[in-house]
Parts: sequence; structure tokens; C-alpha cells
Amino acid sequence: MSLPAVGFIGVGMMGAGMAGCLLSAGHPVTLLAHRNRAPLTPLLDRGAREAPDAVTLLDGCDVLFTCLPDAEAVAGLADTLLPHTRPGQIWIDTTTSRPETSATLAHRLDAAGAVFSDAPVTGGPKQAQDGALTSLVGCAAAQFDTIASLVGTYSTAIRRFGDAGTGHAAKLLNNLVTQGTMVLLSDAFQAAGRLGVDPRALYEVMMTGAARSGTLQKAVPPALDGDYTGARFSISNAAKDLGYAEALLADALPGRADVAGALAARLGALAAQGRGAEFVTTLFDPNRP
Repeated sequence: MSLPAVGFIGVGMMGAGMAGCLLSAGHPVTLLAHRNRAPLTPLLDRGAREAPDAVTLLDGCDVLFTCLPDAEAVAGLADTLLPHTRPGQIWIDTTTSRPETSATLAHRLDAAGAVFSDAPVTGGPKQAQDGALTSLVGCAAAQFDTIASLVGTYSTAIRRFGDAGTGHAAKLLNNLVTQGTMVLLSDAFQAAGRLGVDPRALYEVMMTGAARSGTLQKAVPPALDGDYTGARFSISNAAKDLGYAEALLADALPGRADVAGALAARLGALAAQGRGAEFVTTLFDPNRP
């Protein structure tokens, strides 16, 4: 039996690996044309096809995957695609987006007889390429097995958090912790350098106690050797995610969103200074202002 045909919009650092896993699993995959050919060419060489526009791509697929910059891009794409959506199609959005955007799209697609699921991921480009991501799914319970079979092509762990929107809420809470930790760690190690504290000894102590975390292990050892690519996640994306998390907390816990807001403002200021495309781990660089 042939597998569902997949359309993929957003073949960047993460999307390229995910689309590659879908190809490896045997799905026919069509990619949206883009002027940046670097991530597309290897996939096309492996048998993926290319569509000139999003509507053409949608017309030829059973399942649409998106991995876009932000919620606004997802909403804008929905306005283009919804008039062309047919009953039975599935849209899986892996963007780190706003929960309310996902909940609204789920309602709109349901009215058209189609299915929407948010399924953002944790992990980096290497995990995407290796099929070792974690997918945080928001969908109706009856749809979860179908969604899991699709995101399982690039995920080793899949969790459903509730209906549409809850996957994105969970991802924002996760990123509040990971990116908040990243900022705190960078401050701690920048301060260590100025206080005459041995940074390697500090790392070793942190690894033995409650400060130990995946963020610590990923970011700090390379940074101690002058490599600031340990976490391949941009400052602009971190600022965006923290801004979304601030709004989420402001709604759920009024009066307790100030820390998320301060973190978002700090990274947003760096992005405004032209550092948005840099990885968050450049915050550890003692030679940067």
C-alpha cells in the first residue's frame, strides 16, 4: 500500500532533515520552490519533487507539513491555502507558533473536513537529520495515531498534550526554560571570566549538582574551547519564542510573565542590533559586547 503523499513548506535547518526522513520512510515528498537551493538540492537528488507555489503543492499532497518562522507566517499561509483545502487532508505544523493560531486553524480546517495538528519539535538539525527529534503534539485524541505515524518518521519520542494548540503551548513552556537557562548560563560564565573564577572548574561543579541540564551540556563545553555553535538556534528565534511564552504566561498566570518578558526584551534588543541570525551560544563569547 502506498504511503500518503507529503508536501513540505519550510525546508530550512530543521525542515530539511525532517523532509529527508519522510523520504527515507517511503513517502512521496514535494517541496516548495525557494531561491535558496542549498537545502533543496540534496532532497531533489533523492527523489523529492518541487512545486512552484503553495497551492500547487497542496493540490498534490495528502499531508502538508510546515516549518515556518513564526505564527504570522502560518496564519498568512492558511489564508492562501484554506480555500483550496479538500476534505481528508491533514496539515501538521511543526513551527514554534502561538497556541491560539493553532486552535483557530484546527477549527477552520475542521469546517472544511480537513485535519490540523500542531506538532513542534525539540532537538536540533542533527537530530532532525537522524530522525531523533521529540514531537509535542496537539490534536484530537481520535487523530493522534495518524499524526504519530507521520511525525514518527523523524521522531523517537512523541507525546500528545491535548487538543490543537496544546503542543505549541508545551513547546513554549519548554523553550522558556531552555532559552532562559541559556541566558543565565551565558551570564554566569561571562561573569566567571571577569571574577577570576576558573570556568572549567565551574562547569564541572555544575555538572555534579542541580545546575546540570541539557542546555548546560550542549552549550558550555564547546564555548569553553571558543566554539559558539553548540546550540544551533538563532537569537531572533529565541526572542520570538520567549515573546510568545510571555504572552502565554500573561494569560495563564497574570502577574508572573515579567521574567519571560525581560528575557524576550533582552534577546530582542540583540536582534535589533543585527545579531538576530547569530546562534544563542554567541552570548558566551567574551569578546562580544
